[in-house]
Amino acid sequence: MRKDITGIILCGGKSSRMQTNKALLKFSDKTVIEIVLTEMKKVFDEVFISANDCDDFEFLNIPIVKDIQIHRGPLSGIFSALKESNTEKNFITTCDLPLITHQLIDYISNLISEKEIIIPTIYGEVQRLFGIYNKSLIKKIEAIFEQSKVDKNIKGSIYELHERASVDNVEITHLAFYNDHAFFNMNAPDDYEIIKNIYEKR
Repeated sequence: MRKDITGIILCGGKSSRMQTNKALLKFSDKTVIEIVLTEMKKVFDEVFISANDCDDFEFLNIPIVKDIQIHRGPLSGIFSALKESNTEKNFITTCDLPLITHQLIDYISNLISEKEIIIPTIYGEVQRLFGIYNKSLIKKIEAIFEQSKVDKNIKGSIYELHERASVDNVEITHLAFYNDHAFFNMNAPDDYEIIKNIYEKR
């Protein structure tokens, strides 16, 4: 169990395409958030949730951090979580990746890099919301939010943070425990049915 990295699960999305809180959908007898949390807890001593609707996740009995900047997307969740964390390194993931594994989490966590962000790439496609985020990013996120107040071209997005930060993109498709389903985002009802099928066959 790692004590030098805090595990953070982002649950602040509106789930507009799913039309219900996707983190609370069930596979067998477990909610998606419980599945993701279980994998995170296999690696990290401390794990908490970043969310807007804190009441939805009280049943998990873990700390929940509310967004400081509301309605600002995942960057706001990361910002609030980094401010709350007591460790320099923090592992960020989202609540809509029920097929991720602790092996993938552990692999990324053990990579040695001086960069502020360490994230995997899948056949060259960057997975921006799964990986290590350093606490030093707080000032850069604050700058993005401040500039977005006066410059409409700045949206306050994850992409903008990655443009300003030092990022280590690590290809992981060669790993023995990697599979092509791992980063299947569950955004719409059809996705839920597909992922449920995969999950129940594992």
